[in-house]
Formats: sequence, C-alpha cells, structure tokens
Amino acid sequence: MDVFRIHPAVGIARVGNSEDFIIAPETMAGSPETNKLMGGLPIRAGTLSDPVRSSDLRDAHGALKRQAARFRIFMYSGLAGESWPRGDGSEVTIGAHVGGKIVKDIIWTVHVANKKANTFVLVEDGPYQAIVSYEEGRLPPIRNPSISDPNAKQPPDGEKLPVLNNPQRVRELTIDPGPRAISGKSTPGVRFDKNTVAAYYNVAQSRVVKLDHYPKSFPADTFPQMDAPSGPIDTLGELRTDAEGRLLVLGGYGRAAGWKIGGAMPPLPHDVNNNQWFDDTSDGPVSATLVFEDDSLTVAQGAWVTTTDPSFAPQIKNVVSCWDDIYDCWVRELGLAPDIFDRDRGGYQVSYKPTFDDQLAPIFHSSALQQWVVNLDTTGSSAHSAVALIKATDDPSTTILQGTVYFRDPNDQKQYSDLALMPFHLGDVYQPLLALRKTQYFFLQRWAAGLGNFSPGDGPALGPGERLDKATFVNCLGGRFGPGIDLTFVMREAAIYFESANWRTSGAGPFRIHAKRLAYDAITSGDKPLLTCGYVPRLVEADGLEPGDLTKFVAIPWHTDYNSCATHLPDPNPHGNKTLFWSWPAQRPVAVYALADVGPGVVQPGNPPQGPQRWSVRGEGTDSTLPENWGRYQRPNNIHDILDHWHRIGIVVQAPAIVIDTTLSLHLDVDWYLEVESQLSDTGKTPVVPYPNFDSGG
Repeated sequence: MDVFRIHPAVGIARVGNSEDFIIAPETMAGSPETNKLMGGLPIRAGTLSDPVRSSDLRDAHGALKRQAARFRIFMYSGLAGESWPRGDGSEVTIGAHVGGKIVKDIIWTVHVANKKANTFVLVEDGPYQAIVSYEEGRLPPIRNPSISDPNAKQPPDGEKLPVLNNPQRVRELTIDPGPRAISGKSTPGVRFDKNTVAAYYNVAQSRVVKLDHYPKSFPADTFPQMDAPSGPIDTLGELRTDAEGRLLVLGGYGRAAGWKIGGAMPPLPHDVNNNQWFDDTSDGPVSATLVFEDDSLTVAQGAWVTTTDPSFAPQIKNVVSCWDDIYDCWVRELGLAPDIFDRDRGGYQVSYKPTFDDQLAPIFHSSALQQWVVNLDTTGSSAHSAVALIKATDDPSTTILQGTVYFRDPNDQKQYSDLALMPFHLGDVYQPLLALRKTQYFFLQRWAAGLGNFSPGDGPALGPGERLDKATFVNCLGGRFGPGIDLTFVMREAAIYFESANWRTSGAGPFRIHAKRLAYDAITSGDKPLLTCGYVPRLVEADGLEPGDLTKFVAIPWHTDYNSCATHLPDPNPHGNKTLFWSWPAQRPVAVYALADVGPGVVQPGNPPQGPQRWSVRGEGTDSTLPENWGRYQRPNNIHDILDHWHRIGIVVQAPAIVIDTTLSLHLDVDWYLEVESQLSDTGKTPVVPYPNFDSGG
C-alpha cells in the first residue's frame, strides 16, 4: 500500500514588509558548522538548498523579505506497524512516474485565518495560567468582551463560549478570507484578500469549486475608523507554486491595526493581550490532491501552515526548540519511541543510549550559541564556547561540565529557582527559569553517567520528508511558552494531532495537526460565518482545529510581546533576586555584535570580535537609565514605535553567509554570528552592560 504525505507537517512562514520573499528553513542548509547545529538560514526563492546571503535578506528598497513556507509531497510504501523515523520516502512532483502513471497536476487548497481578537486571554498571573487556565472546567477571560465598550465586564464562565461563538461577533473579530486553490507549475500569486474569489478542490466532484458567496471578513468591514500605522490589514498573504508544482505559502506584511472607540486611538497597555487590535499573522490547513494522466486522483495526508513573526537570528537554535517540545510530547504520550520511553515498562528506559550528534550535541551547541544574542561578559562567553567543544569521545567527567548535567532538572521544582544552573533564560508559567524538556534531560543524564552510556554519531537516518518536519520545528521557539513567538503551549497537547492514537497504522504518520472538516459545500450565502470560536483546549477538541486555531494563543499584536521580551525578572521571582534574565534570545536577540563594528585585521579564532555590543532593538525611543527597560521601546510614550520599526531590526547570521566589501580587509572567524542589515541607529545613550544586570526596583 502506498500513501502520500505533505511535508513539513507544520510549515512556518514569516511576515516581512516586502513583496519579495525567501523560503523558510527546510533543509538545515548552510555551512558545515551550521549543519551540525541543525539550524540554517532560509534559502533563496526558486532553489531547494541554496542558502541566502546577508545581501538577500532585504529587497532593493531595504524592505525585509517575507519567508515563505514550502510544502512538498512524498510517497511511502509498506505502512504496517510503522515506526519513526522511517528513513525513506520519495518526492512526487508534477510529471513524476508513480506506479506506472504520470502525475499530471497537483491541486493545493489552503485556508488561513486570524482569530486572535475573538479568543481567550493568555493568563500570565495568578494560580491558573496557560494550559492550567483550561483545566477542570475553567475558562480564561476573553479578549474584547465588547467591541464598543472598552470597560465592558467579562461574561460568566458559562456564557463565554456562547459569546465567542456568536455569529455576528465571529464576523466582526475574525480575519477570514476563505480557502484558496492553486495548481500547476510556477503559478503566480493567489491572494488571501477581499477581491480574490474563495475556492477549494472538491475531490468528490473532481474540480475546483469557486465560493462566490464565501462569508469573508476583514477589519475594515466592521471598523471604518482604524489606526493602521503600516497600512490596512486587507490580506493574509498569498499562494504560489514553484517550477515543480510544490506549494509556497507567503504570509502577511507584519501589519497591526486597531479600531477606534469614540474617536479615541486604540491603546497598547499590555504586552500580550491588547483589546481593539488585529495583526496579520495566520494559520490553517493545507491539503493536496494528485491528478494522474488517466484522471484518477490520490489525496495526500494534509499539513498545516502558520505565519508568524520574523526570526532575527535564524541560525541560532533555541536551547529548547519547538521540536524539543513536540518530540517530548510524542515520546512520553504518544509512543513515538518505546525504546526511549515506555509507559508499560516504567517510563524512561535506562538501557537506552542517546546518540551524540543528534540528541546530545544540539543541547551543547545551542547553549553555546546564546552568547551571540545576549550580553555575556568575556568569562561567560568563554565558558559557553567550551560547552560547544564537548565531543562524543570525551569522558564527560573531563569536560567543562565535569560529568554533571549542570542544566535544570525539569522533574525537580526546586531547581527552577536555582540561578546558577543553565540555561539563563526565563521559564514557563510557574517556573522562574527555563528547564530542558524531560526527554532532553534524560539524554543528558545518560551522557553524564559516563562513556558507554551514550553512542557516538547520529541516530537512525531521517527520510527527506521527516527531515523537513524536524528542520521546521528545530528552527522555532519551544518553551518558554509564555506565550512564545512562533507556536505555543498547545503544541504539547496530544489531542491536537491527527490520528495521534493510531499513527502507526493509519498512514498519517506523526506530528500532523487534526484539521476539522469544513462544510464548504453547505455555503449558500455570505451572511453567516463558516468558522466558529473553534478549538478550546481540554474542552472543544474532538472535531479538530479550524483555520486560526494555533496562532490565536499568542500575543495580539505580536509586536508588543516581541518588544517586551528582552530581559525581565523571573516570575515567580526567587526570594531576594534582582538579576534580570533573558526571554528567548535566539528568536528575539537581546544584545548583538554588529558587523558594522568589526574592524580590519586578523582575529583570534573562536573569540567574539573586539568592540562594543549593541542592543538589537535600539535608537530613538529605546533609551532608558533603568536596566529592566534596556533593549526595547519604552512605555508609555514610545510603545507604538515597535509597530513602525520592527522591520528595521537587524538579522544575526553566521560569518560564511555574510557578503563583505572586499575593500575593507575584514577577517571574520567562521564561528562568528554577527548582526547585519540593521536599519536602527544607536543613539549611544544606552550602552550594553554585560550580564549580570540588576533590576532597579524603580
């Protein structure tokens, strides 16, 4: 039996303010040094694995290019008792020969939406935060309890879902352009806007069906008076295909728009939950049908796409990536790797030997790379660099970690408050500081037990489609999910995954989002919305997720959370602590070494360049005398500036990807990661002070 699957199972597109685009990380491409870190720059549009250079990140006008998510189809044979990784899979494109037949066309359907304004608040304080706020029948407060009264009270718990599912409210507060279909090779943009007719591929009818009466909804339909600093939100992006018929999904332009009440400008009082605002991030299902020359059809296992904020350090892996969170969920709850974790045999299996290159080295390397996006002193940088030098042949007791794990134990609540353990990042809700996922920590425990308890080299080879899945998740933030930036805490919920209980026999494979079946064929007018409030964790989940059901759990607009997440005190803060810690610097760099500050001459390999660091977010409106406010636009007077200037932030890339003016005689070490293409001018009033920085109490 053959089955066809779309990969990656979840694709990540990123906003930019340019019409041009590059393609999001999907091959772990880059220099050899980057490959071993399992990260990678995006790749150039129109290529499979050609990494972008620093000169490719902005267009000719200086605008930041969007990152497109590319989807491909792979064929698998022999599914009985499937395991992960399979290690196989062959790509199927238009013109390919499959089972004696030729693929005549691939017809893709994608439906994205934004539900952030019509969902629940992300609770950040009190006893019931994040996923806990949905447990035991609880529901968090809702965003925008009224669209016309900024002082409206919250409805009682029993009325929250009826309020969120009120059809008029759904139309007013959901950005929903409807589905779009695209096929063929090198097909130009099919836009998710008001003017483009909604359409989907109806398999039963073997044709693309136009939905002339689809109930589209955009902010201007309801709110004629808006504050839209970068322009109106009138599209959520577009679809294209490449020369082989692969799908490209391009997201929005990073816009935020707020509606006025009584003529007053919409406020931005909060980092995460701002009423009266929209942004143009989105998410939704991706489907594909293969059409053969004899007009027979095959439907591929579906995927999901999410459009989120830019990644301004795309080659620096998070210490806890989204892959680590999802893999941990699938290992401990969904039987992905019984040789690692088997509930029937008592949990983690001490007989398991983690493989160094793919299960241990990424922890060491990602930890070491944080030095390029935070304000460590030279001693701290040297210590981090030494962690990256740990090899599979080293006796753990002889390394800088001295045979100890030295990372917080996620099983020991006391260690979340231990300021001396790694990583020096803020933790999830209820956790002052970040800990590794439990499966990561288990791997480190086996390593710390000494030679013979781990294996050199890689684990089983991933197939090309499996590699795309992992590469995408590796290049996204994991916990700290408070709420995070790309995806968030619901990615740890086993219930969101399609065929999660039967993935070994269903043909779906792991990691796929369970998409709700939408009744496009039942639409008769443009009055009633098709979408609803949708997925509610632990309560409304059996039917699957609708478009917009992943991104609705992160900040609105995303810009304010990005601005805020430089450094903070832990929450809860250990008694007597005044030290500030970093949020998620691999996605949101805090302090950087700028290429513009590197002078000519020969450098000492492995050391940061001589010269000052800069705050990644800097310039007019960011200066402060208070350490707790460094590296961000200041409240209240300058907070709106992040809406105007986010696309001016520089990008941190590895030296081999930097295009250098040959007349400058610069010598860059291969292991340097430097900021390029920043359009922010440092005022010089707020210099970077090396860690530790202390809250002023002011």
